[in-house]
Amino acid sequence: MPVKVRHASRMLIAIVPAVLVLTASALAFYKIAYLGYDLNAVIQSESYFLETVIEFDGHGSPVEISLALPQNLANQTVSNEAFSSDDLKFIVRNKSGSRRGVWRSEAATGKKRIGYTATVITKNRRFLIDSSLATVQSIPASVAGALMPDSTIQSDSPEIAALADSLGVSPDSTILWNASTIFAFVTKGLKYVRYSGTTDALTAYHLAEASCGGKSRLMVALARHLGIPSRLVGGKILSTGQSKATHIWLEWYIHGHWVPFCPTNGYFAEIPSNYLILYYGEQSVLTHTRDINFKYYFNLKKRLVSTTAGLARLRNHPLDILNVWASFKRVAISLELLKIIVMLPIGVLAVVIFRNLIGVETFGTFMPALIAIGFRDTGLWNGLLLFGCIIAFGAVIRLLLNRLQLLHTPRLAIILSSVVLFILALTGLGVSLGFLDLARVALFPMVILTLTVERFSLINEEAGLGKAIRVSLLTMFVAASAYSLMSWRLLQSVVISFPEIILLVIAIHIYIGRYSGFRLAEFSRFRHLLARS
Repeated sequence: MPVKVRHASRMLIAIVPAVLVLTASALAFYKIAYLGYDLNAVIQSESYFLETVIEFDGHGSPVEISLALPQNLANQTVSNEAFSSDDLKFIVRNKSGSRRGVWRSEAATGKKRIGYTATVITKNRRFLIDSSLATVQSIPASVAGALMPDSTIQSDSPEIAALADSLGVSPDSTILWNASTIFAFVTKGLKYVRYSGTTDALTAYHLAEASCGGKSRLMVALARHLGIPSRLVGGKILSTGQSKATHIWLEWYIHGHWVPFCPTNGYFAEIPSNYLILYYGEQSVLTHTRDINFKYYFNLKKRLVSTTAGLARLRNHPLDILNVWASFKRVAISLELLKIIVMLPIGVLAVVIFRNLIGVETFGTFMPALIAIGFRDTGLWNGLLLFGCIIAFGAVIRLLLNRLQLLHTPRLAIILSSVVLFILALTGLGVSLGFLDLARVALFPMVILTLTVERFSLINEEAGLGKAIRVSLLTMFVAASAYSLMSWRLLQSVVISFPEIILLVIAIHIYIGRYSGFRLAEFSRFRHLLARS
């Protein structure tokens, strides 16, 4: 390369990244200083898409199914509710501070599928209990019922009274002392075990072990014995995926406020941001008529939504990407797709760092980032498992095709068709078994999978099965890293609100593209040469 050309190249390497960084900084400064951007405006709220699926077989007899529904409270917001009823009648019933959806039929026949969907946003709520507050307090008539004993919360039992005496709690002590002492005993003194069915307070005490319901009932019983109104709270711990699990905790009425406690997971005067309240009191999440071959499950998917306040503040600013979303919606481009587009350069940056600086070998240049996109619907671990299964299946098909001595393009087309059929089979299996994460494998980028299968087979033929498996595992590791980076909620919020960050990413690519030294993995590979020098 001529000296002048090399000198010009060096000048561009110094100037272009600087221009990109200055441009990005200027746009960000303009948004913050003149458009009023702040964290409250640009940060995204984490929400969950909650789906409850209920299936049963009707035999021509009356059927009634009741489901506890979330409601708007201080720590949670519910929106976009929808109900599917098949041919059953549906009503929403409000009773005792709880909402329940009720499906009814006088003569249900055949297989039925009903359900409920909603978007829920929850947040952490913590209370500080004044150490000087007395246990004896003024109790409104509306909460007096939370002092009464019942068949599962035996607060009037002599054994509960004896337990309270042994713990040293009494109405004469402060409510913080009583709460701390009882909470410590129930949390640490009772071993947690999974029980199906209802464990009452006395049984939990006798066994010195209980599930979340038994622990909570014992703490409620001790509170009521001291004259503190207390109630059970039932709900769901929010986590991505499909499950039937629910959770029970409790609340004490403390001088005008219902204060939450969870002795199972150790939350004192606090409800965490992943707890969704469904009902209060001794209820069940779901009740149904007997003998109808009944099954149900919850399915949860994490999403990001822009805060209403943030949208209201930024909606009139032309440089705000949130306004671009409104335009995309007119042509049926979802906000989820826009988020993927904006975050893809970040995922690619992770791949470039792994390949060019660390020296990790993968299938293709940007395949790990594209594979990471497929994980957005299946989740990371399910995605990795399904990816491995699909690669293994495709490799077997590729091995069988070798005997036919086909040309390259027709062979790829057959592999693609086989992968499509395999994915459709997995989707059908997932739907029939109720595993929705397995059903979502159909959203994997099939062309990318086909090319990955071809790369696996070529490496297997040229360098052996060991290297093919090693490169597959490295590809999955890099894809998982890219997925984690692209799914980072704070980073998503920042990049979506400040897309000029992509200019900084380009500047980093320029510097990485000029790097000609050892990769990190090569220090280990050539350590004997480095030792001689």
